[in-house]
Amino acid sequence: MTLESVNTSLTGLDFTPLEGSPFGVEVEGFDCVKVTSGQADVIRRVLHENQLLVFRDQGHLVPQEEVEFYRKIDTGATTVWRDQTQNPWEVYKVEQGNHAGTYQVPDEPGVLVLGKGDIDHFGLRVKLGGARAAYGEDNGSQVLGGGSLQWHIDGAFYDHEPCMYTQMRCIEAPKSSAHWIDYDDGSGAKLYCYSGSTAFVSGRRAFRLLSADQQARSLHMKVHYRVHPFKATFRLGNSKNGLRIVDPEAEKKFLDGQDDPGLPVQDRAAKVHPLVWTCPVTEKKALMPHPRCMNHLEEDDGHISIHLGVVESRFLIEEFMRPGINPEHVYVHAWHPGDLIIWDNRSIWHSATGGLAPNDRRIQHLTAFNGAVSPQ
Repeated sequence: MTLESVNTSLTGLDFTPLEGSPFGVEVEGFDCVKVTSGQADVIRRVLHENQLLVFRDQGHLVPQEEVEFYRKIDTGATTVWRDQTQNPWEVYKVEQGNHAGTYQVPDEPGVLVLGKGDIDHFGLRVKLGGARAAYGEDNGSQVLGGGSLQWHIDGAFYDHEPCMYTQMRCIEAPKSSAHWIDYDDGSGAKLYCYSGSTAFVSGRRAFRLLSADQQARSLHMKVHYRVHPFKATFRLGNSKNGLRIVDPEAEKKFLDGQDDPGLPVQDRAAKVHPLVWTCPVTEKKALMPHPRCMNHLEEDDGHISIHLGVVESRFLIEEFMRPGINPEHVYVHAWHPGDLIIWDNRSIWHSATGGLAPNDRRIQHLTAFNGAVSPQ
C-alpha cells in the first residue's frame, strides 16, 4: 500500500512524505484518540511500507489513550517491554536506585515517562533523568555507556521477542540550541542534531548499501545475544559513531590474535536472531543487529557453521552498519510538544542525541510492548 494508493476520502487519513528525510511520512490533521479499526489497518500497512509515522498535535492524549492507540496498531502486543516490575534490566535499575530516572505511569504501566527535570505528572512527583552523568552536559547524551550516540533496536533481547513497534510522544521539549555530533571514525562525518532530538536510520537502506558480497554473507548470519545483555555490558562505553561497544582490554587481545571465542550461550532464554530481518508484510529485508546486546555472530552457509570471535563480531557489525549512518541517510527528529511518532522497530534503528544544557527540561512518553513472534 503506497501513499498514492490510500484513498483519503474513504479513510480520513492524509499522508505526506517527511520533508528532508530518506524515509517516513507525516499523518496530517489526525486525532489518534478517534482512530477506527479500519484506519488502524491502513496506518499499520503504511507504517510497514514507510517505516516511521509522525502525528502532530497529540498533546491532548492521556496515557490510557496512548496505549489504546498503540495496541490498535500492534494487535499482537504481549507484555510491556520496559515494565519496572518484570523486565530483568528495569528491575535491576530500580533496585540500584533508579539512577536513570524513568518511571511508569501508576495508572497506566504501558507508558514510561523519561527525560530530564522535576515533574508532577499523572501521579508522578519525581525527578526525571536521575543521577545520569550525561545530563547537564552540553555535549552529553542519554545513552547507556555514555557517548553521543548508540544505535539500537528496542527490546529485552532476553526471554522476550523484540518490540514490533515503538511509540514516543513529546510532552515538553528542551529549548537549547542544536549541536554537531562528530562520528570520530576517520570519515569526517558529523550529524547535526537538535537538543534532545532522536535520530533514526532505516535498516532496509543499510542492507541495500552493503556490497553484493556483504549482502550474501549477511543473509547467512545469526546474532547470538548475551544473557541479561544490558547488565553484562553496563560498564562498557560506546564508539563515538554509536555502533560498537568499546572494550580496550578485549580489543588489545584481539589485535594480539587472542580474541575471546564466540560460544553458544547456555541459557534457553538467551536469544538468537537472524542478522537480516524480513518484513512479513512487504517482504523487504533490513539489517537489524543490536550491537550492545550482541555476544557474537554465527556464520552458516548451509555446509559449515562458524562462530566468530566476540571482538571480531563487533568490528564486523560496525563495518556492516557504518554506511547506513552516513548523515544523508539519517532522519533527526526535533521534538515539539504534542508530536507522536510510531516506528517499525523491526526495520528501524534509533539513538538519543543528547545536547541537553543544565537548565533544559525534556519530558517524553514511551510505549512499547514485547513482540509476539520472533523476527525472521
